[in-house]
Amino acid sequence: MENAILYAGAEELNTIKEHVLELEGYRDKNEELLKEEARLKKVLEGKEKEQADELESTLKKRKGEITSAYASQLSALNARSKKIKAKKEKEKDTKVSERIAEETAELREENKKLVIQIKAEMKKDKIPKLCNNTLFFSLFMPKGLMQFGILLFTLLLVFFIIPCGIYLIFFEKQFGAIALALIYLITVVLFGGLYLLINNAVKERHMEALKAIKGLRLSYRTNLKKIRLIQKGIKNDTDESSYGLERYDEELREVDEEVQRVAGEEKEALTAFENDTAAVLTEEIKSRYQPELDSIRESYDEVSAEQKRTEEKVKELTLMMSNQYEAYLGKDMLTTAKLDRLISYIEKGEAANIGEAIAKERGPKANT
Repeated sequence: MENAILYAGAEELNTIKEHVLELEGYRDKNEELLKEEARLKKVLEGKEKEQADELESTLKKRKGEITSAYASQLSALNARSKKIKAKKEKEKDTKVSERIAEETAELREENKKLVIQIKAEMKKDKIPKLCNNTLFFSLFMPKGLMQFGILLFTLLLVFFIIPCGIYLIFFEKQFGAIALALIYLITVVLFGGLYLLINNAVKERHMEALKAIKGLRLSYRTNLKKIRLIQKGIKNDTDESSYGLERYDEELREVDEEVQRVAGEEKEALTAFENDTAAVLTEEIKSRYQPELDSIRESYDEVSAEQKRTEEKVKELTLMMSNQYEAYLGKDMLTTAKLDRLISYIEKGEAANIGEAIAKERGPKANT
């Protein structure tokens, strides 16, 4: 009968207890193996990361040493190139200045003579020195767009900006339009009178001399324009053949060739590193880590295999206990403590079989 186990005695309970103890042992062992498997996995991953980090760091460092060495050479060459260019530019500036001085010498000499003639003319005709300026000739003898512009601005300043400014700042709020009219009247009388006085005392009196001076000043300005055009043309001239700078160009070519050579060597060195040196370094680092990694991996595989076998044994025993005992005794009775009490009931004569022992254990007065 299927429930014959309930009529069995203490011997059967001892057998069940042995199975329970065996199952608990395998469960404990499985937990320990799972912990050990996780620990070894973490150790293995840590060691693999350590190897990868060292490999990356070593390759980066060695490659950096190569690029740093060549960067130092290229930096020195660039500094040398800048120094040569600076010397060339300095000598070119000197040559350009000499060329400008040479090509404008005649005009500058002519201007010196014009200055002397102007001073002589003014002294001869007793014209005040203050009249020898652009403002005087713009106001009294204007010619050309610039001088008419100066005349227009002066009239605007004297007859509009100044009187309106004085009116707005000092008199607008107190006196109104009357003050403005009075200011304009004073301005016209003051500046107009001064203009007429200078016109009659200087311009009309020294007209011929002033015309001559004006012609000389025009020649002076014309020469200045010519000098500026010559300066601009020389400075914009890209032909340096007349300055004797070939030695600098040769030095710059040599530096440029050296730069190209060093850059080529760097490219070759980096290519060789990527194709050969990196592989050698990688193999050397891996060979150092490999024994330890193999040992850890072997331990991990062994523990993992043992854990799987133990887990299968737990499943097997659990299924066996479920099929053979749980249905009749109940899962709650399959503990060593309760099995010991059931055995005690039978051995003391308090129960004739397993069924009666279970009934006693589950009774309302049972000692749990």
